[in-house]
Amino acid sequence: MITAFISVFEERLDKLKKSLKKELQLTKSERRKDVMKRLVKDAKSLQKTINGVKKENAKVCPHCGGEL
Repeated sequence: MITAFISVFEERLDKLKKSLKKELQLTKSERRKDVMKRLVKDAKSLQKTINGVKKENAKVCPHCGGEL
C-alpha cells in the first residue's frame, strides 16, 4: 500500500468520528440508526487500514523484535 495516503485516511477518520459524536449528541429518538451503523463500519475499516500500514512500516529492533 502507498503510505503517502495515510494522512488522508487519518483526516477522513477524524471527520467520521466528529460526525458520529454529533449524531450521538442528538436525543435517542432523533438519532438515525442506519447512519450511525455506516459511520461506525467505515471508521472501523479505516482504522484497520491505518493500523495495518503502520505495522508494515514500523521499524523493529533486530535483537528483541520490539518497536522503535
